[in-house]
Amino acid sequence: MLEAHLLSQQFCKGVREMLLMKQLSMLLVESDSWGLKMDVPLRTRFLEMKQNGCESVFPQVILLSLADSDKMKAEYGVDSVITKPLKASTLAACLFQSLGISITQANNEKKHHGPDSLYGLLLGKNILVVDDNKVNLRVAAGTLKKYGAKVECVESGKDALELLQVPHKFDLCLMDIQMPEMDGFEATRQIRAIEAKAHEQTDNADNSEAGSAAKKAQWHLPVLAMTADVIQATHEECTKYGMDGYVSKPFEEKQLFKAVQKFLGPSTSS
Repeated sequence: MLEAHLLSQQFCKGVREMLLMKQLSMLLVESDSWGLKMDVPLRTRFLEMKQNGCESVFPQVILLSLADSDKMKAEYGVDSVITKPLKASTLAACLFQSLGISITQANNEKKHHGPDSLYGLLLGKNILVVDDNKVNLRVAAGTLKKYGAKVECVESGKDALELLQVPHKFDLCLMDIQMPEMDGFEATRQIRAIEAKAHEQTDNADNSEAGSAAKKAQWHLPVLAMTADVIQATHEECTKYGMDGYVSKPFEEKQLFKAVQKFLGPSTSS
């Protein structure tokens, strides 16, 4: 009896330490392990832990059983019962309920991170941000990174040109318009000149129409003007210098999504 009691104490202490270290929110337990036939039944030990002041670290307990009933839930003293064999939909619903997450919340989270969200568009994309103002760079980079983008920042049009020599890694460039030495319009004009040269070299190497078109599409980097004065950056002016559009700064999520969707959406080739 004394040996069994010591084992029980050691078990209780071990589980308590595990709960404290791991900060578990949930525990899934086989019904056989929860029953009274075990040498050291979990159910008894967990009840002892609750009585000994472990309530604050005690997780939600979900019982995995061949039968599901309110009677079993009450009899075994668990929070939920999931019948076996497990089904993904049943398990998900039970987990949401136990964690206090509604189906609506889960759907909203999925929508926020889905392919039709800004996060879905920018996740993993390499974006170059060009602005001579360090504060603007920091704010822009922070916003884009929040949506999963990989961001690189430079403070001048000349520095941008060095990074955008073909071939380069970038999927999108956000370019400030007003910068000293070389403004955003001139930097974009030179970017298009670099791409045109690359297209010409491709044409000389491959005269097939399909091959040339594919390369030309590959080396057109979407460039969006960044400006605090949206009226200044008219569509005609952006088009004149080879830009693909504009976004206001600081970024507005809906406008940014609309601006980048056509270039980074699922239907576009990477």
